[in-house]
Amino acid sequence: MYMAITRKKYKDTYHEQILLRESYREDGKVKTRTVANLTNQPKEQVEAIAAALKNKSDIVITADNQSQGKTVGLTFVIVFLMNLLGMLGVFGKTFEAKIALMLIAARITLQNSRLQALAWAKGEDKILDLLELDEEAKKKLNKKTIYLGLDYMYDNQEIIENKLFKSYYKNNPPKRVFYDVTSSYVAGEYSDSELVSYGYNRDKKQGTKQIVIGLLTDENGHAISIHTYKGNTNDVKTFSDQLDKLKQRFNLENITIVGDGGMIKSEDILTIREMGYDFITSIGKPSIQALIDNKESKIEMSLFDENLKEIIENNTRYILRQNPLRRDEIRETRKSKLERLEEFIKEKRDYYNTHYRAKSTTLQKHIDKKISDLKLNKFVTVTITYKEGDVKTINKDKEEVLKTKEIATTTIEIDKKEKTKIEQLDGCYVVTSSLIDTSKTSKEEIHKAYKTLIKVENAFKTLKTEFLEIRPLYLKTDERIQGHIALSMHAYNITLKLKEFISIPVETKKSKLDFKSTIRELSTVKTVVNTINKAIKFETIPTVSDTLKTLFVNMKLKFPTKI
Repeated sequence: MYMAITRKKYKDTYHEQILLRESYREDGKVKTRTVANLTNQPKEQVEAIAAALKNKSDIVITADNQSQGKTVGLTFVIVFLMNLLGMLGVFGKTFEAKIALMLIAARITLQNSRLQALAWAKGEDKILDLLELDEEAKKKLNKKTIYLGLDYMYDNQEIIENKLFKSYYKNNPPKRVFYDVTSSYVAGEYSDSELVSYGYNRDKKQGTKQIVIGLLTDENGHAISIHTYKGNTNDVKTFSDQLDKLKQRFNLENITIVGDGGMIKSEDILTIREMGYDFITSIGKPSIQALIDNKESKIEMSLFDENLKEIIENNTRYILRQNPLRRDEIRETRKSKLERLEEFIKEKRDYYNTHYRAKSTTLQKHIDKKISDLKLNKFVTVTITYKEGDVKTINKDKEEVLKTKEIATTTIEIDKKEKTKIEQLDGCYVVTSSLIDTSKTSKEEIHKAYKTLIKVENAFKTLKTEFLEIRPLYLKTDERIQGHIALSMHAYNITLKLKEFISIPVETKKSKLDFKSTIRELSTVKTVVNTINKAIKFETIPTVSDTLKTLFVNMKLKFPTKI
């Protein structure tokens, strides 16, 4: 270990730095690293260290003058990825922008409330230093000002998305964009909200209010834009907004929009064509059956098998397939439903027949509802016949007596013709597209593009349940709800990029790193606080594991040894 003095000239002025350095070997080569910057330390402390080094009594750092610092591993990687994705430059350096970036990092690291994120940032992690907040800004950050990060996201969401789109894609915008919607439930009272309301709940949280979220991605799953809608907004009503966004905000030309059949309706298809765009979507079972039944259509049941088939008619390309695995799965499910129905009917019938006060209307109601809930009403009916019989009951004197009652007998009737008609479409699906030029786009490409919609579903899974846990929402204003959803999209993109690096095969082990275990390992990397002469403190980072070294090689990231 030795002391070095460096001088740099800037505008006719020399600036001097006093650095504590040490030499070490790596791969057989002698290298040098800076252990601490002593420039701003008291003169007597610097002289004492210089004297110790001069007299050959090297300063030894041991456990006695070391203590555990703050976590740094995961957040260092997050900030690196923020820079790689262009976020640091686009967000800017204002206090509000840095708090927004801190909340994005907290969403990945903690998935907790803003107040928990505040405690984490100020007391447990180096994120504020990594985002270069000075001491004044750190003091300014409190349980009130932390919400300025959400306000910043709400106020600047469109500007940020536009700039990130340009910086991320540069002169190579996506040729296909993918769109889907989901919902997210909220907690608390929102009497004045224009966003929060009851609606179709995809979270299976009956009786809870919600918001609806629309997400645009590219074919790799990278999120382009996110929008928050009122909780009772129909999926289809959100789609026209996306068309305007693609044209007006992102200036996209000659693109293909991919969405599922419940999203892109006939009126939207007309608009897509008028805008000069193409589409890839699907149609439901009733529409498939209508085409098969239409004598003017070339689509017929015999075309459906495991191999892709295509028909072009009415300026639309139809790609047909029957998935045998899905077919068998559907049929097995239908069989199971019939068995469950039979058990249910027996249970309800036996209860009715053994309880004198049980009503026949209630028995009928329960059976009809069960058939409807199991979606068997198209080919299943249940006939109930009654015949007088005796039922044991207890009188007022608590004695067992026999009373006469109409005893029920049930018969399950299956319309075999209708059941066969339904079964023939099991596992069948039809992808439709305006890309009718087979020389430019093959049916396999269109089919693959439609199946790529799963990446939007995976994005929602990451946002809602798998990792980022944006729900339930506890925010009390519509603006901050939208700010929270907006910053969560950027957290998702960082996570997606990290997964990409983690999934790169390791040449030496011929295997892939595991995402969750890598995240856990990054989260354990902490700084070490070193103290010299009870006054000078500096932080170093211990050597990381081979697993993390492999990740950093994949990322081309030079992980520091000090901070």
